[in-house]
Amino acid sequence: MKNKIIVLCGLIILTLGLKAQEEANVNSLCLSWGMGNIMRQDLTVSPFVHQVWSPLNVRLSYERSNKLEQQASLKFGHYSPRIGEAYSYNSFYDGEQTTLPHVFTMIDINYALGFSVMENGKWKLALGGKSKNKFYASAYNFGPSGPWPLFIAFGLDIWLNMQYDLNEKHHFKSNLSLPLFSYIYRDPYLAQDDEFFENIYSHKGLKELGARIKDGQLQSWGSSQSFDFDLSYGYALNEKWEIGCMYLLSMNLNQIPTKFTQIENVIYVSGTFKF
Repeated sequence: MKNKIIVLCGLIILTLGLKAQEEANVNSLCLSWGMGNIMRQDLTVSPFVHQVWSPLNVRLSYERSNKLEQQASLKFGHYSPRIGEAYSYNSFYDGEQTTLPHVFTMIDINYALGFSVMENGKWKLALGGKSKNKFYASAYNFGPSGPWPLFIAFGLDIWLNMQYDLNEKHHFKSNLSLPLFSYIYRDPYLAQDDEFFENIYSHKGLKELGARIKDGQLQSWGSSQSFDFDLSYGYALNEKWEIGCMYLLSMNLNQIPTKFTQIENVIYVSGTFKF
């Protein structure tokens, strides 16, 4: 009788444990590396369209799925476009030099929060908001010196998340976000004016950055448009690990103080750990 009670208690505990596991939060951590292509025209600096491929694209993301859908991501991209062929010039300090390619370094920090609006078998659709934050530091090398404009944006987007499970092994996921408003700082035309020199006068990194951010302004769809879309596929190796790939399209258009157009396409390969 005692053994039967122990077995019964064990079965009850096991059943409750399995039920709790089914209801538990699903967390995942994903690391991705990708080959990207960028096309940018910034009339603040140059009328030329800069386009180049780069393998220096890394993305780290964390997701939590339960009653609420949450996504946090850190994205890094580094591009080195060049217009025309390299040429030599004479530097007053260093003699004959060869021009270097331009440098675009881009960091995106995003956090999205939404709730499920439809869940039907294999499909799940979530709707919410997304905090989208961009920091673009650029260096245009036209010779011995050149402008180094910043593009800094803190925005709030409408966020749509869609998930589809083909079966236990194959999974698809997509995200789409459109802006509501953004607080944006861009350098003035030709990247230099009196206020610009006043901002950098301290030669102290954080103080200078704060002064430049302070000069930003709140913008909406009329002067700042953006579109972010990604589509990913995952293959489950087991309950904990998943491998896959992802396509990312990011479009960023701005009109203040001059026209800025950037289109980025990245194809990632990724590994995901679930816990």
